[in-house]
Amino acid sequence: MPTTLASDDRYGFDNSTRDAQDQVGYLAAYLDPHTFAVLDGLDLPAAGRYADIGAGAGTVALWLANHGDSDGSTLVIDLQPQHVPQHPRIDILQQDIATAALPPASFDAIHARLLFMHLQQREQILTNLVDALKPGGKMIISDWATDHLDDMFIDGPDTVRQVFDDFQHTLIDVLGRGHGMDSTWARRVPAVMRSAGLQVHSGMTFNEVMHGGDAGMLLHASNSRQKEAELLDAGMTADELELLREAMNNPDVLTRSWPMHTTVGVRPAA
Repeated sequence: MPTTLASDDRYGFDNSTRDAQDQVGYLAAYLDPHTFAVLDGLDLPAAGRYADIGAGAGTVALWLANHGDSDGSTLVIDLQPQHVPQHPRIDILQQDIATAALPPASFDAIHARLLFMHLQQREQILTNLVDALKPGGKMIISDWATDHLDDMFIDGPDTVRQVFDDFQHTLIDVLGRGHGMDSTWARRVPAVMRSAGLQVHSGMTFNEVMHGGDAGMLLHASNSRQKEAELLDAGMTADELELLREAMNNPDVLTRSWPMHTTVGVRPAA
């Protein structure tokens, strides 16, 4: 029997803000090739029943829906699903995953990208979701590790390096202290999956070099706008944020992304 969890409203970003549509679009443009390659390698059944939790722009839910045939379906579970496109094989449950009651043994795959690192009760929620997988069903979790921030900047003006580094440390501190984000969770997922009764199927890390103007760089500018008030309260200045935003559009600036760790676990067949 799944444990009942309290809802948590401290998630670090708000899908209803002016910049949210840009943000989820940048995330999809940067991360979808990695995610789709992972999903494509899992031999998911065409008539499968899938769940996408915290769907963002809805591009992964759309991939799952298009992967399936007329007997397949995809359930999106999201508190703010307004960016998810309509599709005849996509159903939406507008609910907090911490309190959602999912039918047992009903999903061939459950996917979550950039969600668990923000959840307060992440380990218990993962454990609860295992019950919703069919025997042989797969859980795919992707999150960023954000605890090696000084390794990200590669090349560009020294003034940009300084403000980029300051922004990264301040943003991650804001999301950690104010919203409970866990910077190291992504690397712990395989062990947590195993403790929850899943067999670890595979794991990989995605990390690319980015030029200013790339979707991953524009994401930093979008994040700086969405969290501007908190960043200013934490000590950054408006001039520094403006310099950062200009630099994220400068193709001469090179950085690495946060490393994304993707782990696939399988519920044992017996």
